[in-house]
Amino acid sequence: MQYQQFSESEQQQSTLNLGLFYLFYNSGSGSVKANQFSVLDCADITLIIDSKEVQISFFSIQNVPSRNQGYNKLKQDLRSNNKQIPIIIAGGDGSMMWVIEQMIQQKIDINQIVIIPLPCGTGNDFSNALGWDTDIPGNMLENDYRILKQYIRSWQKGHQCFFDIWDITIQTQQDGYFQEIKKNDKGYTKQSIKDLDGMNTNILEKKMSNYFSIGVDARIGYGFDKNRTTNRHLNKICYCLQGIQKMFLKNPRLNQVVEFVEHFNHKEQKTLFKTVNCQDKNALTVPGNPATLVCLNINSYAAGITDIWKNGKTPQEFLQKNKLYSEKTSFSDGLLEFISFDSIAGIGSERVLAGNATRLAQTSGPLLIKFQESNNNNTVNSYIQIDGQYFCIVNPLSVEIQSCRQLPQGKIRILLKD
Repeated sequence: MQYQQFSESEQQQSTLNLGLFYLFYNSGSGSVKANQFSVLDCADITLIIDSKEVQISFFSIQNVPSRNQGYNKLKQDLRSNNKQIPIIIAGGDGSMMWVIEQMIQQKIDINQIVIIPLPCGTGNDFSNALGWDTDIPGNMLENDYRILKQYIRSWQKGHQCFFDIWDITIQTQQDGYFQEIKKNDKGYTKQSIKDLDGMNTNILEKKMSNYFSIGVDARIGYGFDKNRTTNRHLNKICYCLQGIQKMFLKNPRLNQVVEFVEHFNHKEQKTLFKTVNCQDKNALTVPGNPATLVCLNINSYAAGITDIWKNGKTPQEFLQKNKLYSEKTSFSDGLLEFISFDSIAGIGSERVLAGNATRLAQTSGPLLIKFQESNNNNTVNSYIQIDGQYFCIVNPLSVEIQSCRQLPQGKIRILLKD
């Protein structure tokens, strides 16, 4: 994978403090292996790594007093430190963005921190894309922190680079709303997302680091959310069973849900591609009858499938009109890749038999995905996912995707494994 490395001047301005680490952990993430750090909550430890002292501070992102203490301490260290501070996030893909959003709210200078993922979720595609694998040992603190010390040595050898973050704004029609699966005393139940007044909200705003999708894969994940366990491997089995179950159900096809995808700015609007029901005769039509539309920012999808764009097939008419397609992808080039899959089986078999995806567009933002409007008072349900978070949208209207406005140039700093 290509990525945007720092220029010489940026490297001089972005020296990483290799003697000070913060570790924010999410005990509730998929594999619950992050819970091993709870014994050190709100504590600092000092280790000797290759004859040099290294300090690590541990904080829980689920516990409000703990995380606030961590953020306040981080602010103090940033004020007294002229180097970037590495932030380890032990959790799933969603944990990383959760911490970023909290730090923005806390007015922490995001440009002065460097994110390092420690994979403790179910999919862990963010960590996989950066080379930090998809799982960790459950005994990192044992034997005088032997395994933790090994990880610290790897972090100290890593390379800084930029990483694109995207704003996702989803809107429903006036009578529409959003549903998600939430855990309560009775287990996992379907709940509507409310606004501050307790009413069903028509707008959902999220940040995306990995990918966004519409279709059957999101429907599978939505069903999987009802059956989550604390075992990462059992979660994968549950996900596969949901996929098998959904194969025998009537799933809405992309042509029944989406009308078109367009690139827009203050100068022009350009339809990138459309479905068969769009009236724009000049726009490219998505071939076949796909089951899923995926928008990729990283080279890892669905718990570790890589090189989907590289191995995908490009329709001839798309190739003729989009000559700037590149097989190379990057999480720091300001571009997103759109692909489609024809079936659940196509997604599932991509892991062992690559080449099932169809390339549709490689483009910058801002972007608009327009849904087909419901008619004859029929309710339209569409399923979406953002970085492994699944939602059902009742009577969707549109999705806007653009570079994150709250971050410098829409990017964060991350550490890539050596």
